[in-house]
Amino acid sequence: MLRKLVLAVSFSTLAAFSGSVLAAAFDVTDIEGRKVHFEDQPKTFVVANYIANFMMVGGAPGLEKVVALTKDGWEDTRYGEYQVFTKSFPKMKDLPSIGGYHDDILNAEKILSLHPDVLLIGRTQYAENSQRIKTFEKAGIRVVVLDYHAMTTANHTLSTEILGKLLGREKIAEAQNKTYKEALDHVYSTIAKLPQDQLGTKVYMETASKGLAQYGNSYNKDVLWGAILKNIKAANLAENSPQPYMALDREYVISQNPKVIFIGGSIWRNKSEGDQMRMGFTVPESQAQERLANFTKRPGWNMLDAVKEKRVYGVDHGSLRNMADYTFTQYMAKVLYPEAFKDIDPVGNLNNYYKTYLPELKYDGTFMIHLNQK
Repeated sequence: MLRKLVLAVSFSTLAAFSGSVLAAAFDVTDIEGRKVHFEDQPKTFVVANYIANFMMVGGAPGLEKVVALTKDGWEDTRYGEYQVFTKSFPKMKDLPSIGGYHDDILNAEKILSLHPDVLLIGRTQYAENSQRIKTFEKAGIRVVVLDYHAMTTANHTLSTEILGKLLGREKIAEAQNKTYKEALDHVYSTIAKLPQDQLGTKVYMETASKGLAQYGNSYNKDVLWGAILKNIKAANLAENSPQPYMALDREYVISQNPKVIFIGGSIWRNKSEGDQMRMGFTVPESQAQERLANFTKRPGWNMLDAVKEKRVYGVDHGSLRNMADYTFTQYMAKVLYPEAFKDIDPVGNLNNYYKTYLPELKYDGTFMIHLNQK
């Protein structure tokens, strides 16, 4: 009898132990459709893209798991973001860089020497580093591909779900996905009910990193601002451009006579700092308004309906590519359909999102503005 009891206890213990092992192991299927297996929760990460999303899901404690970032060019490309994040989280300054913040270059030797459990990358990094990725995987580094560039609900929410699993923060990821889906579903369903004659407003959108004299990038229907404009049924001047992003000809823009103009800004460290559009973290609204007003004085722009009808707006280019960027879809929809979205507060929603999911981030700045034409 005693022997039977001991055996029963032993089998029960073994079953419980096996169950815990099985529960610890999990798979994620990334944006490229690759199934990546984990025997247990990863402890160390190299975040080669989307550090803001990583922090929003992981919270401040998540940074303790990060052993490297892509920091080359971060300060020059997103000066305001760099200042705010490194001041709020000083550890970021001490982390080694393993590549470019705004390109697809990865330092394979450095990554291999750090040997993280996980390397998080974006889609273009995956496409441009196929041989390096094979080397990482042979070394036992699990590579996971995320995507927040396409501005689709599917990719945003899948990427966030993956981060939730990897960081053991599934409930946080679920809450963020719920907010994102509900907000965009409301925008799209509201627009779907509008009369056809209210749709198709002609819009010109430019990220004005090169200043007044040289036109900056516009975006086709598949990426960033272009994808947002497609989703809210605007007629984007760059919708069918052959490249995801490219500058449109001055003559073309003027000939198309857009009804609405959005100018995207940031703080880019380049030769055009004196007159580029400024938006985002650390930028006071007075400076953003002054810079935006200067763009309406470009040659020929006084003839554009958008300028004559005072429908010129500034948006922060750096705020896209994360789970708070649904607020920019709300804002652009409110610009195009003001009556339908009069009760939506995109700026308030953006600030509340950071307060909820990354309260340690101390910031000020200007993210969405209507030109104050006095």
